[in-house]
Amino acid sequence: MTGQRVTGGGSGLGLRTASAAVLAPVALGAAYLGGPVFIAAVGAAGVLAWLELRRLLGRSTVDAASVAGITGLAAVCVLAAMVGAAAAAAVAAAAALLVAGAERGGLRVRAAGLAGAGIVLLLVAATLALRGDDAVGRATVFWLLAVVWASDTGAYAAGRILGGPRLAPRISPAKTWAGAGGGLAAAVGASILLGWLMPLAGWVVERPALAVLAVAGALGSIVGQLGDLAESGFKRHVGADDSGRLIPGHGGILDRGDSFAAAAFALILATVISGGVPPWSYSP
Repeated sequence: MTGQRVTGGGSGLGLRTASAAVLAPVALGAAYLGGPVFIAAVGAAGVLAWLELRRLLGRSTVDAASVAGITGLAAVCVLAAMVGAAAAAAVAAAAALLVAGAERGGLRVRAAGLAGAGIVLLLVAATLALRGDDAVGRATVFWLLAVVWASDTGAYAAGRILGGPRLAPRISPAKTWAGAGGGLAAAVGASILLGWLMPLAGWVVERPALAVLAVAGALGSIVGQLGDLAESGFKRHVGADDSGRLIPGHGGILDRGDSFAAAAFALILATVISGGVPPWSYSP
């Protein structure tokens, strides 16, 4: 969630900081280890996001459609570990169709179930595909986390300090253009820093060009902020302030992961277009 706040108390910032201090090492540790640990972490986050989405849509979390979604997530994780990303993505699409078929209601209800399940399931499959089981996958996920977190933090800080005109007042009145710019600058800096560090860690062979890192960081921030705005618009549509209360100071999994989700989808698309190699690094 890109917190470009104009006002807010210190207690909110303290909660955000404390939550980040707990969650960041967990996420980075899972990304570093990869394998079953990362798959389990991503699968658990997917289940929590799915249940939050069900509640936001006013659906039951224990009906046939909800169970179909959870079963699909489990299948995606198993296949990602045992077969590969293509099989996991195919199962994700099939599970989304099962969710739509299991929904109780008319076409609109089933379409919402299909869209929600498809987003969560394919996001899990895409995240697992990005990580893979090699050093480049580790570098990819670390880069993605760094860019998204830097963008969120820079946007929050710039929005609080500078204030100014609202970015999208009808969708999310708290976000400002200053926050968007701060997030963009922070993401570019994080991308360049990670690109400089990764060859030293032995995760990639050659340091990418500065311009490539800067453009990739900027695009990651822009796409992430658009994802955050999309989630804000969805919450406004359903009359919710937050997707949940799981993470103090941040809200729910969807609130914390909206920017990451959008950036991950964009990165997996860029990776596919570039022939299976992340556009900001070089495979060993």
